Amino acid sequence: MDEEQMKENAEFLIKELPGKKVPGKVRVRCRYNDLVKFAEVFGFEDSKYVGPEEEGIVACKAFANHFTIKALYKLLLGMKLEQNGKVRTFVLDPGKLLHAGQKYNWEDCLDVKDGDKLTVTAKWGKVWLVEKNMILFAELLVDVKNENDELVCKPTVRAAVRPGGY
Repeated sequence: MDEEQMKENAEFLIKELPGKKVPGKVRVRCRYNDLVKFAEVFGFEDSKYVGPEEEGIVACKAFANHFTIKALYKLLLGMKLEQNGKVRTFVLDPGKLLHAGQKYNWEDCLDVKDGDKLTVTAKWGKVWLVEKNMILFAELLVDVKNENDELVCKPTVRAAVRPGGY
């Protein structure tokens, strides 16, 4: 793909995406063993994160890394758009999609617990092109809710798409 086509695609995405919901949702089941293993990787020793199953542990905050990025890749790789009368995917080449960072917000959120069934949804935030290297960046505003429709995490994730991937 030449630079002119990449610029045209970037302009389309910058205009089209901000504020729109990312179609679909991803479900993630939280299991005791996964919560404990993840906490141990980060060196957590507090029994509220790694204690016996019958004591009802909660996920350490780092556990958000486990479900957020995986879920967003699934959502983004299947996303379809219409550009110039033709249907296209958001990512034209999945090998060019990169994770470019995230931040987590737990304000007004509940702890994730063993047995929770999480639902991950997102909407587009800011989208911009760095013309120097033709990398397209996009912010995704994510909501993660449990099976009771209660908020457990509000991440903001940045995706980057290298030239030829958008």
